[in-house]
Amino acid sequence: MANVTFSIDKTNTDKNGYAPIKANVAIDYKKKTITVGKVKPRYWNKTKPRISIKHPTDDGYNPEKVNTYLDNFQKEAKEYFDDCKRHNIELTLDIISDYFKGHKLNLNPVKINFWDAYEDFLTAGEVDLAPNTIRSRKSKKKKLKDFETDTGYKMTFESINLVFFDRLKEYMLHTKEYGYNYLAAITKQIKAFMKWSHERNFHTNTTYLKFSAPEKEGSIIHLTFTELQTLINFQFENAKYRKVVDFYSFGCLIGARYSDLKRLTKDNLSEGTLKFTTEKTNIDIVIPLFPGLPTIINRYPEQHRLLPKISNQKANKYIKKACELAGINAPTEYKTFVKNTTVKEFKPKHELIGTHTARKTFVCLAHANGIDIKTIMDITGIQDQQTLKRYLDVSINTKMDNLTKMFVNLTPPVNPESNKKDEAIKAIKEALSKNGLNPEDVEDLLKQL
Repeated sequence: MANVTFSIDKTNTDKNGYAPIKANVAIDYKKKTITVGKVKPRYWNKTKPRISIKHPTDDGYNPEKVNTYLDNFQKEAKEYFDDCKRHNIELTLDIISDYFKGHKLNLNPVKINFWDAYEDFLTAGEVDLAPNTIRSRKSKKKKLKDFETDTGYKMTFESINLVFFDRLKEYMLHTKEYGYNYLAAITKQIKAFMKWSHERNFHTNTTYLKFSAPEKEGSIIHLTFTELQTLINFQFENAKYRKVVDFYSFGCLIGARYSDLKRLTKDNLSEGTLKFTTEKTNIDIVIPLFPGLPTIINRYPEQHRLLPKISNQKANKYIKKACELAGINAPTEYKTFVKNTTVKEFKPKHELIGTHTARKTFVCLAHANGIDIKTIMDITGIQDQQTLKRYLDVSINTKMDNLTKMFVNLTPPVNPESNKKDEAIKAIKEALSKNGLNPEDVEDLLKQL
């Protein structure tokens, strides 16, 4: 349990010789400190610790008053920390820091049903979240309700503890056999809900802060420049494949998500640029109409949409087949996460291509061709460099160019022993030439060796 201790800081005495009195609370070997008074170091009792004798009162200093303040400060802090413990609130440095600033937790939460609060959480999110995110939140709530029904584990604010988290992991990974990253996603949401409800004084439970299921990095699947060029130029007999390739290729050229591509119309064209606002993140995007974009747009002059209308499900199905027809079938490693195991397998690349890989293709090709990070972020609307790094993949050609430039002068000989012999012969030639032999005689002599 955290306790308040007092100490003085002799290194920061003021011009009158007073040192700050510090109140300290240590948690997990880390400490929060606040100044609560002052004292001349010679009057400080390290054993107590309090002011041991009266100071001269000519400067207005009152040691009894300071000692009383320290007693009350320590008593009130202990009472607050004990209250937190009774309410199953684990003290953190942030809670201590807030207490020192005069902000205490409200330990009498508002009475509200867990699932009613969850519904309020979803409703509040509808104000500023994208439709796909709203649907995803509702879907995860349903999965949590299924967990409660299937396992019989009653979910309340008080029952969201480590036992709950163990049961949830068992249910998600083993009973339902969902991928590991789905567990990561649903953990992230339950923590977001518990934080949201905690801020509204619906509960005082902070055990959820210990839940940890970090998302695992999957394979970054994208087309190479040659593969994209092959796909764009391939002559398809079936019009539906030509249309899906136009839709997909447009995404590869501008790095947009499917949700944004499907909404583009001729209204988004203005003064030689393509302008739109991303659905998911509400970011304004402006892209110049460079060669390639008008070519695709002009294939559909009779419609107001810029691109063919196609559902995400059909687009994912047709683009795989289109890539297969175009011969995009290089064996490609693909990682999945089953329970706690990473499964690696090789598949023909066309089986791994979907609408989501268009955005990744743009980022990877742009990076490989030297486009700076800021420009890539501006075009795609990606705001976080850590997010962008998940998409980046350095091409083999880029690696070859960079490694060649770095080590061009360090190329080792093919046969080290042969190299030593050549150096010896060169030295003999130089020595014989210095002794007056002409080049022809030197060569004749070497042939006799």
